[in-house]
Amino acid sequence: MAAKKKNQTKAEQIAEEQKQEDITPEAEQADEKKTPVEELEQADEEETPIKEPESDEFVNIPNPCVYCGPSVRGVARQYTTYMGGIPEPLKEFIREHPTVRGLIVSTAQFASVRKRLETPGTAEAIVYKKVKSEL
Repeated sequence: MAAKKKNQTKAEQIAEEQKQEDITPEAEQADEKKTPVEELEQADEEETPIKEPESDEFVNIPNPCVYCGPSVRGVARQYTTYMGGIPEPLKEFIREHPTVRGLIVSTAQFASVRKRLETPGTAEAIVYKKVKSEL
């Protein structure tokens, strides 16, 4: 029995030495500090690829909104209402012409913005003319 116990202990020692060789001191310290929740989170991270969060520069555009800029073929027609965000072609147009962003308004502001578009000298009329001239 004593010889058998020594063999088990020797086998356990060999297995333990092999484990220690595979574990670096940094990894050993990291394993000691993890809580069960952290271990689950790490397992989730390893299983699912991490996507970089997309920085959405169009977060502040109201929903629903109305495009009050000039009609642009393949992009948007003037006074079109959008629900759930604006389409990709309009986003690209805004990237090329950032001032257009001021002509996308909430449906609640639409009536007053439309009047200001028709009034010479207002900020909306000036932006509208600038965008129209860039086309």
